[in-house]
Order: sequence, then structure tokens, then C-alpha cells
Amino acid sequence: MGWPVVFNPNQRQLAALKTALFIACLIPLARLGWGIWNEQLGANPIEFITRSLGTWTLNFLLVTLTVSPLRKLTGWHWLLRLRRMLGLFAFFYVVLHLTTYLWLDQFFDWQAILKDILKRPFITVGMSAFVLLVPLAATSNAAMIRRIGGRRW
Repeated sequence: MGWPVVFNPNQRQLAALKTALFIACLIPLARLGWGIWNEQLGANPIEFITRSLGTWTLNFLLVTLTVSPLRKLTGWHWLLRLRRMLGLFAFFYVVLHLTTYLWLDQFFDWQAILKDILKRPFITVGMSAFVLLVPLAATSNAAMIRRIGGRRW
């Protein structure tokens, strides 16, 4: 038996909740922007940005993956309406993380990047995870969900 339903939002409340969640998901990026503007990222700002974006990517991915079990435990089916946005924010942050690594850290030195991917296992795992997230993000728009079928997506 699930927990009692404490909050079952109507359409207006759900829209307000999505708006608040959208703004909350941008807070880590705003924090980085503030740190860049005020030169408060420490001695190695590129490393700080890269690690911070990677950490937030992982956080968003974990929160997204938590939605389904939490829905099953609580019976709050409305949580599924937030899952796609959370997943797309995970993808947004992983793209920023990868861009920071490729551009600011490696300066698009493809040989050095390839050596790095093969030498350091966590970069290999990160690149693999990025490759796995691309099809999920590409098929998350409403037209693709209709085309694939909502249940199968």
C-alpha cells in the first residue's frame, strides 16, 4: 500500500510547480555565472566549472531516476509529468559539462581527448553515459513520444 495522497495538483498548480522547478533547475547555472562574474571560482576555474557541471549532471540524472520509484511508493502519479523536464535538464548539464571539457579544458585537441578517454576510466564512463543520453533527449519531444508511443517511450 502506498502513502496517502497528500498533494494532487490540478492543472494550474502543476503548471506553477513546473515553472518553479524550471527556475530551480537553473540555479546551479546561475551560481556558476555569478562565480565567473565575481571571479570566485578558485585557482583553477575551468576545473571548478567542469566538476560542478558534472556533479549537477549526476544529481539531475539521479533525481530523474528517482521519480518512478517515488511515484510507486507514494501514489503521486503527477510526478511523471516532471520527469521529462528533469531528464532534459540532466542532458542540458551534461552537454555543458562536455562542452567545457572539450573547449575550455582540451581546446578541441582530439588526440589528447582520445588519449584522455582511454587513459582515465571515469572519462570513458562519462562519454559512454553521454552517448546513452543522446537518444533519450532526441526522442523526448512530444512528436517523437507520439510517434514511438507513450508507453514504449
